[in-house]
Amino acid sequence: MEIQQHRGVGNSKVVKVQSEEAWELFTNQASNEGRPVVAHFGASWCVTSLSMNYKFEELAQTHPEILFLYVDVDDIQSVSSKYGVKAMPTFFLIKNKEVVRKIVGANPDELKKLVDASTDSFETQIVVE
Repeated sequence: MEIQQHRGVGNSKVVKVQSEEAWELFTNQASNEGRPVVAHFGASWCVTSLSMNYKFEELAQTHPEILFLYVDVDDIQSVSSKYGVKAMPTFFLIKNKEVVRKIVGANPDELKKLVDASTDSFETQIVVE
């Protein structure tokens, strides 16, 4: 079974997680496939979280080897609590169901570094400057 990308507005590559069960399914499947997960924990009322949506989507478009998940903390409080999310936005890099890195706050440059670090295991990619 392959992860089906949510086809939202503008053909989004970010999957909005709708339930704790969906979170488990997506993270288990990514782990089984050896894919890193970058998760954005935010809220619809949080301006700084909303301000990061564009950057998050941009990174998702350019890194198809990573699973990008969005969790609304008000919709899925159990997952937010499990990961100790206290502020929005919070971003996690997860590999094999383990948190590797965490960023709290809206910092596009740090988020890009986190995403770039997640692809370290994909060293077969050749970047031409």
